[in-house]
Amino acid sequence: GAASVLLAPGLRAEANPSVEFLVLRNGREIGRHGLAFRREGDDLLCEIRVELALGFGPFTFYRYRHENRERWRARRFVSFTSRTDDNGTKYAVHAQRTAEGIAVEGADGRTQVPADAWPTTYWYPGFLERAHWVDTQFGRLRRARVVAAGEEVVAVGNRRLAARRFRLEGDLALDLWYRGAHWVGLAATAPDGSALAYRLAGEPDLRLAGLD
Repeated sequence: GAASVLLAPGLRAEANPSVEFLVLRNGREIGRHGLAFRREGDDLLCEIRVELALGFGPFTFYRYRHENRERWRARRFVSFTSRTDDNGTKYAVHAQRTAEGIAVEGADGRTQVPADAWPTTYWYPGFLERAHWVDTQFGRLRRARVVAAGEEVVAVGNRRLAARRFRLEGDLALDLWYRGAHWVGLAATAPDGSALAYRLAGEPDLRLAGLD
């Protein structure tokens, strides 16, 4: 998930803008969640990589890796292809817009979901206006209610900035923070009960704005 990316007039197209979050578990860094953007004709491509590891001393007892490539065109989600290795358990999902909606092939086989469903990657402006999303790890349709939860101060690189907080309640249960259209934070409870949090590693060297 930082926001829809449009290169500012002063930025070169070959700059390949990117955004990186530190992933924290109970306050301790366990990995990174990165997003890299580039243009391909009229399309915007977002490549996402998540790498996490838990261990004790020299021993690693849990690894997680997720890669996802999204394609957007004219403010519309077009497709994504993802692969996940959840500590040795592998998943693959492909979602493609069709005339009938979004065709998804994932953990539950082939399904068709509504045309206004977007992937659970949080970064695209308008994410909070959805009522359902396609889970990018399993390919399942998720539904949730979005609740505005006020304004708070969050860490962005070495600074602390005001951001709006939103709570998702339902199949997706997490909190998201946005500064304008920029996705700047996340908090959730992991299946083992631990607290997960995302913090921007630094301020992105690009302008994040709505897609034209």
